[in-house]
Amino acid sequence: MQKRANSLPLWQGIFLILWLGALGITLAALGWYVTRREHPRPPGPLPTAILWTTTPAPTATQTPIPRATMPPPSPTVTTGIAVGKQVRIAGTGSAGLSLRDGPGVSYQRLGVAIEGEVFIVAGGPTNADGLTWWLLRYEADPTREGWGAANYLAIIDGGQ
Repeated sequence: MQKRANSLPLWQGIFLILWLGALGITLAALGWYVTRREHPRPPGPLPTAILWTTTPAPTATQTPIPRATMPPPSPTVTTGIAVGKQVRIAGTGSAGLSLRDGPGVSYQRLGVAIEGEVFIVAGGPTNADGLTWWLLRYEADPTREGWGAANYLAIIDGGQ
């Protein structure tokens, strides 16, 4: 038998077939990678994982309610205040003077008289909580009245 001059040994043929197959798979994968289309992101935020946890039962402790604090009482002695006199709110800074439903810090605050406002003394004096309290009425609006601490009142010279 004669050997053909242009034939390959069997092992070289198998190697060539495997090599061409690997090259074909590589080219197909590269073509897929280059031509694939990115899916556009949906509008809005992406979903977030939800972590389920248990919530402890509420405790019976009371949390104090924050309240506006007044500056400490001024050591000013306010003499001469009397029913019918005009007084000016003074010494409160930007906090103002709380006008209360009764003479004492435990009474409900009805409003705030700002620094410099003028009131007519309508009642008092009453001592409570270490302070002297006067019933004050706003002259321009008689329905606006409340009890204020004397430490933040200044007598207007020439007042009634």
